Amino acid sequence: MKTYIIILDGAADRPIASLDDRTPIEAARTPCLDQLAREGQQGLLTIIRQDICPESDNGAMALLSYDPLEYYTGRGPLEGLGTGFLELSDQAVSFRINFASYNEQEQLLDRRTARDLTEDELQALTQEIKDKVFLTGFNDITFDLVSFRHHRGIFCLRSDTLPLSGNVSNTDPGFRKDGPFGIPVDNFVPRPLKCQPLENSQGAQNVANLVNQFVSRSREVMNNSTINRQRKAQGLLPANTLLLRDGGDPPRAIPGFYEKYQRKLSFYGQMPAEKGLVHLMGGCFTYSNPQAGEEEEDYLRRSVQQITSDPNDVIFIHLKSPDEPGHDGQPLLKLQAIETIDRCFMAPLLQRLAPADLCVVTSDHATPCELGIHSADAVPIILYGRSIVPDATRAFGERYAATGGLPIQRAIDLLPYVLRVENAGQAVMVAE
Repeated sequence: MKTYIIILDGAADRPIASLDDRTPIEAARTPCLDQLAREGQQGLLTIIRQDICPESDNGAMALLSYDPLEYYTGRGPLEGLGTGFLELSDQAVSFRINFASYNEQEQLLDRRTARDLTEDELQALTQEIKDKVFLTGFNDITFDLVSFRHHRGIFCLRSDTLPLSGNVSNTDPGFRKDGPFGIPVDNFVPRPLKCQPLENSQGAQNVANLVNQFVSRSREVMNNSTINRQRKAQGLLPANTLLLRDGGDPPRAIPGFYEKYQRKLSFYGQMPAEKGLVHLMGGCFTYSNPQAGEEEEDYLRRSVQQITSDPNDVIFIHLKSPDEPGHDGQPLLKLQAIETIDRCFMAPLLQRLAPADLCVVTSDHATPCELGIHSADAVPIILYGRSIVPDATRAFGERYAATGGLPIQRAIDLLPYVLRVENAGQAVMVAE
């Protein structure tokens, strides 16, 4: 008996006029997901809290029953742990970064311009920064920098002797820091911010000073880079500034997954933060991305074969494709991403499920197309399996899920409930 938890990243949404006031999930042709809805139970889940917009890492934490309000220390630290930049005992701070474009004369910032960077351009810019930026005025301080996925990266500061605290503000104006959480900012002024200490400590002051120095010097390097001169000559915006956010100290140890549930966890994800999270839980992490030249459809079919061959008990897989169209305000592309998952992932998965298996399908957060950012909206969830008594819902979607019979409303309650159902199903099989 296995439990599969399938995450449709950012798929949850709000009714959209161009889709006849339906959400992308409701408007999509999803015969397999609709079958799960008819034969299982649906509900709406609040991922963290109604006033906290989840990210994929703390959303996954909640869906695996670890309360982010208790255990989460920030995205940056998980990213640093996942890349191997830091360990739990280090004196270090870690941030997530965006390669962005800033026009100083017009004071206009495009937070995600560098999405059109080629991988070679991105890595060359990263290496230039690592080679040419030197932090001065502090003894015994080093930094690490890595980039990935067109415009993203991780920045880590480390020292054996210098006090460091990650309780500092973001330089990214699109997000403000509230404890360990990054909160989206509506109608922000489009220019980078200075990093400020958020506590009265030498460690926070040190980190704010170091971050501001690093951002300034890396901007000089990127402005003078051959790559950006070539981009401007081609009419492309230069990737000439780094935006830092979600900084924090190394994560705290948390209870092991097997210790909690006597189940072995496998997590198939796409981000270093997820690898860091699974490292804390004591599970098995596998990067799950399309390979070079691989079409999305082929990647999805390959992923089904991979997860159904996994010997562990709880299999968690994060499917990324619905999220970016939500950020870009493209409901038709989001609808098409959901349809592709239904056709190329859910259909073969249904053929390979064993009779005793349980299947959960949900989102780690909503990314409404009208907002272009994550929201704290409740997300639809299906629970399907032999031991599940079907409710009256007939199709998958937000409005259907609101009338469903699944008796839980919080993400942190999902796994305990699913495993109770699993245990009950095992008891029935033994009796039979």
